[in-house]
Amino acid sequence: MAGFSIDSFTSKLKAGGALASLFEAELTTTKGPQQASAVADFKFLCKATTLPGDTIDVATVTYMGRGINIPANRAAATWETTIYNDEGMEIRNNLESWMEQLNSHKTNVRAAAMIAIQSYTGTLKVRQFAKAGGSSTKSYEFIDAWPSAVGEITVDWETNEIQTYAVTWEFSYWKSNQSNVGF
Repeated sequence: MAGFSIDSFTSKLKAGGALASLFEAELTTTKGPQQASAVADFKFLCKATTLPGDTIDVATVTYMGRGINIPANRAAATWETTIYNDEGMEIRNNLESWMEQLNSHKTNVRAAAMIAIQSYTGTLKVRQFAKAGGSSTKSYEFIDAWPSAVGEITVDWETNEIQTYAVTWEFSYWKSNQSNVGF
């Protein structure tokens, strides 16, 4: 193994690398029943999520039988979160109400007040923190976000685990201060 050196590797892993567990996600607005505690509790009960990926679709142009790939539009993406369920189900109730206003189970229509995109969307943020604490090392903001799917919750007599459920979020775009993306 020519050139192998554990010291070379560890010298590149600044501060021992970023830990997946040092994050917080924040829901800054909601169109549900406007329970302030549900919005505030989101940052504590959001168990898992991802930092967003980035994809630009490819457009293929053919010239004299040869395909040439050029950058096209950005691919639509979703953002996934996993939420711990509290016994009062405040966050879940809020999300279900929000989705009911977007499209009613019974009437199949949107609430009359939800006309402009800002009237039915919110803002989500996710921040990565350093092990030494302090401010975030990377943060993303998801603009014009809304829940498109709230996952099922398993109930089971043979477990004592806290319930969790997944939420899929749609959004118009994301931005990040650290990479000057979206500003």
